[in-house]
Amino acid sequence: MRYKTKKNEMLREERLQYILQKLTQHQRVSSVELSQELKVSDDTVRRDLNELAEEGLLKKVHGGAIPSVPRAPAPLKMTERIAYAQHEKEEIARKATALFKDGQTIILDNGSTNMVIAQRLPTDLNAQIFTNSLAIAQILSEHPSVEVHLMGGWVYKRAQVTLGAGVMHTLEQLRPDFCIVGVCSIHHELGVTTPYWEEALLKQKMVEVSQKVIATAWRDKFDTADTCRVCPYEALDLLITSSAMTTEQLEPYHHKGVEIW
Repeated sequence: MRYKTKKNEMLREERLQYILQKLTQHQRVSSVELSQELKVSDDTVRRDLNELAEEGLLKKVHGGAIPSVPRAPAPLKMTERIAYAQHEKEEIARKATALFKDGQTIILDNGSTNMVIAQRLPTDLNAQIFTNSLAIAQILSEHPSVEVHLMGGWVYKRAQVTLGAGVMHTLEQLRPDFCIVGVCSIHHELGVTTPYWEEALLKQKMVEVSQKVIATAWRDKFDTADTCRVCPYEALDLLITSSAMTTEQLEPYHHKGVEIW
């Protein structure tokens, strides 16, 4: 009986993920079409949409659902992302470098902002850094005293990042002083999200194993949400952003137990 319940739960999660992915692609889903495509009853689709609506991941409308909040700009290739919002990333990196101390073990997640952080680390820093970013590993390989660990897996070429069981296995063995999570989208109610399920799983593990969780986000990332949840906003210990964010824009992010720089 336990096995059957577990199996049904897995199928439910697959349905929810399918609905969110379809919503991402088409910006609207039809209850009738979902019932046919998922081969489930209208009542089951209604319950699934209600659950996702209660979590704030979509908005129910007559005959289906639409996105509840804007999505972040479509992810660009890493070569295109590097030059985007460069001034904000430089400001965030200057703040973030204050976190790094000798003797620490750190996870530096994939992302163009984290690349800038890697470039700005003090040359006398003596620490070990784990990353699944090919670009960050390359940058840190030039650092005179940082010990670099590139977590192995299959390479998602568009983002220049490693994913899969190999990376997950390495993360399970770690208890780093902190991780800096790359952010695709951040929302004060919906948390940190990303468009890619496998990437979300790895980020979830980074958050789980780290003693302190830091997120970096520039202006366009705020008040957006995507299909795959990484963690609740309150799971963060520190959020680092730039002066481009106004006091009014940051107000919903205060008073939730997350320090903001």
